Amino acid sequence: MSDREFPTKQEIEGAVKTVLAKEKLERKVVIERSQKCYGYTAEQLKDRSCESLNTRLKSLTGVVINEMIAAETLVLGEDKLLSLPAPAEVKKALSKTQKRRAARKRAAARAEQASAYPDTPLGKLLSAAHKKYEEARTGKIGKERYTAALKKAVTLCINEAGGEFFEELSMKLLIAVYGDSVVGNELTAGPDDNGIDGKLYVVDPAGFKETVFFQSKTKLNERAYVSIKVAREFLGVMTAYGATKGVLVTNSNFHRETRAFASKVPNLRLIDCAALFENMLRYGVGVKCLNGIYHIDDDMFLNCR
Repeated sequence: MSDREFPTKQEIEGAVKTVLAKEKLERKVVIERSQKCYGYTAEQLKDRSCESLNTRLKSLTGVVINEMIAAETLVLGEDKLLSLPAPAEVKKALSKTQKRRAARKRAAARAEQASAYPDTPLGKLLSAAHKKYEEARTGKIGKERYTAALKKAVTLCINEAGGEFFEELSMKLLIAVYGDSVVGNELTAGPDDNGIDGKLYVVDPAGFKETVFFQSKTKLNERAYVSIKVAREFLGVMTAYGATKGVLVTNSNFHRETRAFASKVPNLRLIDCAALFENMLRYGVGVKCLNGIYHIDDDMFLNCR
């Protein structure tokens, strides 16, 4: 593959399988090693800013890993390690796929003209969200009901897209919030990230320099909670590495103990699913306005850009 080509999902699947051919590995390690299989130089992957090639590759690799887990061509064990299924499991997974293949082809043929969404868990969520948008656009459901449906869809889509995507989304959102005061940014998430997913370097109008750390916690649904332990550990990392401010972001909620703890720390802020959704709408990150109605930004979720 030449340096200028962006890997296809099939090539990413091949890279993931190559990385996992001999051992089980943590998700972040798999993503880091897979990037080395795409044909890019170390110099090309050096930039770790929000809009960089490195970030796009991480996000898309994370999405593909989720799709592989859903298709049972990849196994996420109870130990949180990824591995390839055993030969017997592969045969079973293929058997299930074969049984569904004819039905999927028929469904795909029917939907081909009407939908541009892929036949993946994330694609199905985005398709369902689009149907709700159409109901709102044609007046079949009211604004309040649609807003609640959109908020839930955003939560589920973030979870399905994966932690790497959420890290990128969080970074883009924080850059939008800080605006022109951001002079630099870096996505640091990886095997040795010390609990820091990203950094923003900010210079305020008075010329004061700040380093803002953030950490993104992806949860299955908005009823899940981020514990106080996460906040305490993050504050420790902030202190150890000299951050002036820290932001914890989640697509779910924070436990009441977590909120109480954060309220006593002046330089720590929490962004829960409600605040996340509100800011996504306000700054147009992850959502866009079509015909005066908000719609999930399909291109961002599907193409990680």
